[in-house]
Amino acid sequence: MTYNIIIEPEAKEDLKNIFSFIKENGSLNIAKDFLAQLKNQITSLSFMPQRCRKSLYHTDENTKDLIYKGYTISYYILNDTVHILAVFRQRNY
Repeated sequence: MTYNIIIEPEAKEDLKNIFSFIKENGSLNIAKDFLAQLKNQITSLSFMPQRCRKSLYHTDENTKDLIYKGYTISYYILNDTVHILAVFRQRNY
């Protein structure tokens, strides 16, 4: 089964902020490359999105966290759709 991916407005804003931060503190090319990597990770959730851990940040059992290079991609699964909720630096616990 292939799942549809919807990036919610808050997550789109997170991606823009991550891009801007890396661009300002690194370079445009590094920012573009890392944003492409994050988007590839998001796209990978169209197959087997249940593979990731239950979210540490939400109580809903259908909300998961994908971890990539210190960033958390928080999402929930509803029927055949994966909703990307947020993308942020991984918090330490």
